Amino acid sequence: MLFKAYQLKSLINPSLKIWGIYCFVAIAIPLYAQETPQQRLTKFFTWVCKADQLPDENECFDGEGPDITKIDTQCLQNYLAAIQKTGLFSGSYMKNLKREFAEKQMIVAKKDTAERMDYDRYLLSQDPPTKAELLYALKNSSSIKIDNTKAKVTINLKKPYVQTLIYNFDLEENIWKISSIESKE
Repeated sequence: MLFKAYQLKSLINPSLKIWGIYCFVAIAIPLYAQETPQQRLTKFFTWVCKADQLPDENECFDGEGPDITKIDTQCLQNYLAAIQKTGLFSGSYMKNLKREFAEKQMIVAKKDTAERMDYDRYLLSQDPPTKAELLYALKNSSSIKIDNTKAKVTINLKKPYVQTLIYNFDLEENIWKISSIESKE
């Protein structure tokens, strides 16, 4: 009877060695990002290519052509909230975006004209590639460099024209978030 009780106890309460490995694995997993930067870019490209989900910052500006003469502050706040709600962008990206809009507001407040972007903010192009072209380039002609909590994904687009997009990421709360977007032609 004592032997059967020992067997039952060992099944219910495995040895410390097994628990040590299990506990190590359970603790180690959350220390890594939930997704790779490429997986985050796939979500980002899906979001960017859905016009109904993508807020338009130009709706917040009045003026002629690239000139901004009036800024709707509430519209900008709604735009920033919508961007932040996606969870795709890092705190530093959001801080820089808010700073950019604050600078434009100061220029307009001085009765001067600020300039609006005449290209897509997220794909850095006046004629952005399609989702299929972006995902193809991400899968077939991209590179990644990860350094602790920073990552850089370089995507070489060949269609509809040659362009290199560079997405920098910060690891925040185990999630890779876009911290800056650059382009080379």
